[in-house]
Amino acid sequence: MRNYTDDQIKIVKAKLRNYSSNFHDNFKNIENFIKKELKKIEKLKEDSKPIIPEIKFKDILDKDISSINDILNRGCVIIRDVFEDSCINKLNEELNHYIEINNFYEDQKKKSGLDKYFSDLKSDKPQIYGLYWSKTQAEIRHSKEMVIVKKWLNNLWNYENSEYQVFDPNRELVYADRVRRREPGDDTLGLSPHCDAGSIERWTDINYQKIYKDIFADNFENFNPFDAKYRDRIIEFESPAVAHVFRTFQGWTALTNQGPNDGTLQLIPIAKGMAYVLTRALLEDVPESELCGSKLGRALSVNNEYHALLLKGLVSIPKMKPGDTVWWHPDVIHAVEDKHLGKNYSNVVYVGATPYCKKNLDYTLKQSKKFLEGKSPPDFAAEDYEINYKGRVKLDQLSNLAKKQLALIKY
Repeated sequence: MRNYTDDQIKIVKAKLRNYSSNFHDNFKNIENFIKKELKKIEKLKEDSKPIIPEIKFKDILDKDISSINDILNRGCVIIRDVFEDSCINKLNEELNHYIEINNFYEDQKKKSGLDKYFSDLKSDKPQIYGLYWSKTQAEIRHSKEMVIVKKWLNNLWNYENSEYQVFDPNRELVYADRVRRREPGDDTLGLSPHCDAGSIERWTDINYQKIYKDIFADNFENFNPFDAKYRDRIIEFESPAVAHVFRTFQGWTALTNQGPNDGTLQLIPIAKGMAYVLTRALLEDVPESELCGSKLGRALSVNNEYHALLLKGLVSIPKMKPGDTVWWHPDVIHAVEDKHLGKNYSNVVYVGATPYCKKNLDYTLKQSKKFLEGKSPPDFAAEDYEINYKGRVKLDQLSNLAKKQLALIKY
């Protein structure tokens, strides 16, 4: 991972300030927008109304969705009943069995400390397991239900422009990610508010600067977080667990019942909230060589010192049941509750929406080699637990669709 010097950060900040006729006024405009959004969230809380938009899988099938604008404004959505309870309960049991018969906990103790991605966040890392190739994960990732959901999500984006088509919304590649199994009573393994898909890159990368140009150049009202142009051209700094793909949405599928106080996901449901983080770093109370606590090769930091106003919008997602899914835009700030006060495991499988484009295909081709060897995918610490695991999914067990999604055969 190459260094990014203090002087380079100073130069970048000067460049971004110069996009604006008055960067103080620009920030104030964005701050006022955030305050209005926070009032809306507070009103929804007072009225006991859903803050995060919710639809059912059947609504997608029936093309009966009236909440598109809410989803675009909030940058997130819960899609319920994507899978039958009985199917997910079985898959959860199979995952438990996979972990137990392969003595995963013993393996984990031997290799703890390899994954540093969350090491600078207040609460370190949650109970995320470095497993990728279980039958449970494969069946959910490559399911027909997921194809339908992710096509619908991809099509919420503007994926074509006058220069080029950023991605094909109707062809999906698969980004192998991990699982979370949070023990009841755990009070040490939450995750502080952050964003993935780059930390200091969001200021320093030339294509991120193009993506966010309207934000810095006094045109915040015209910034569209769902315009995909240039998002496929970002170059990330190398680091374990930094995603080298463009996900239209990050997401997970619930394997168990879980909700507020169960150590679950939290979101700041403001799709344009990233603008506050970006412009906040240009103010004079932030040291010239710093970006509000964000560090190279780590998750983007959103913290009380610089982002207290924005953090007022942090809400826990509502009660989820097995087979429900939650999705959030790559700019949406998220966290995991510090304490799991529930009585049962809070389990999820991470599955994002990774549409077909050159950036994603390049990564998937590298990932496919790791799959064949049973190793951890390229974006993650090389823990490689599953090489000799019993029950690991192999090539001959994959459907043709799964092989296409893993770039093992062509679409």
